[in-house]
Amino acid sequence: MKALSGFAAPGNAGPNLNGSGGKRQNAMDIIQPETIQNNSTTKEREDRSLQYQEQLRELSARLQSVREEECSRIAREIHDDLGQAMTSLKMDIAWITRNMNSQTEQALRTKLQEMSDLVDTTIQSVRRISTGLRPPVLDDIGLVAALEWHVQEFERRTHIPCELTCSLEESSLQGEAATAVFRIFQETLTNVARHAQATQVSALLEETGGRLLLHVHDNGRGITPQEIDDPRSIGLLGMKERARSHGGWVKIRGAQNGGTDVDVVLPLDHNHRQWKQESFPK
Repeated sequence: MKALSGFAAPGNAGPNLNGSGGKRQNAMDIIQPETIQNNSTTKEREDRSLQYQEQLRELSARLQSVREEECSRIAREIHDDLGQAMTSLKMDIAWITRNMNSQTEQALRTKLQEMSDLVDTTIQSVRRISTGLRPPVLDDIGLVAALEWHVQEFERRTHIPCELTCSLEESSLQGEAATAVFRIFQETLTNVARHAQATQVSALLEETGGRLLLHVHDNGRGITPQEIDDPRSIGLLGMKERARSHGGWVKIRGAQNGGTDVDVVLPLDHNHRQWKQESFPK
C-alpha cells in the first residue's frame, strides 16, 4: 500500500525533521535562539534606561549647581550695588535735613522724612531679597548657623515654634553638599507652613557612622501616600534628587502618632558614589 504524502507507512522511519541522523529536533532547540535574542534585547533596553536615568540625575545636579551659583551672583550684586546706592541716598537725605535753616517750610521737612523712611524700607527689602536668594551665613559661617538662622526666620514669619537640636561639627559638611541639606530643610519647613497645619516643629541634625542625619517632625495633619506619590509634587521630587545627587536619600512619611516625618541621610566622605542603589529606601 502506497504511503500518503507527508506520512510514513508502517515500518518506515518517516520524514527527517532534523535534516540528518533521523532524529526529531527538540522544540526548545527551536525556541531557544529567539528567546536568547529577546532576553538580550530586554537587557539592552534596561541598560539604556539606567544610563538615561543616570544622565538625567547628572543633568539635574548640574542645573542645581548652576542655579546656586547664579543665585549667589545675583545676591551679591543686589547687596553690593543696590545696598550701597540706598545707603548713599540715605546719607544725602540726612545731610539735607541737617543743613536746613529754621525758616524752611515744615512741609519740606516732612517730605524728607518720608523719603528717609522709604529708603529704610527699601534697604530692608534689598537685604531680604538678597538673603532669600542665597543666605550669606551659609557661605560665611556654615551649615549649622544657616539652619539656625532659617529656624528663626521660620518662627518669625509663621509664629510656629521650631526646635533645632544639632550635634554636627561645622566642618563636617561643606560646599554643595551643605547647600543641598540647607535647601532640603528649607523646602521641608516651607511645606510645613503651607500644608501641614502644624503648631510645633522639631528638627535633629547629627552625625553617625560617617553619615549626616537630619530628622524633621511636625505635629500637623500628616502627609498622605497619595501626596507623596503625586508626580506634581515638584518640591518633594527636588528634595529627593538633591540628596541622591550627593549619594544620599530622603524619606517622607506620615508619622504613626500624627504629623509628618522627613528623614535625610547624606554620606560625609567623598566616596558616596560607591553606595549601592539598593541601600536607598523606596
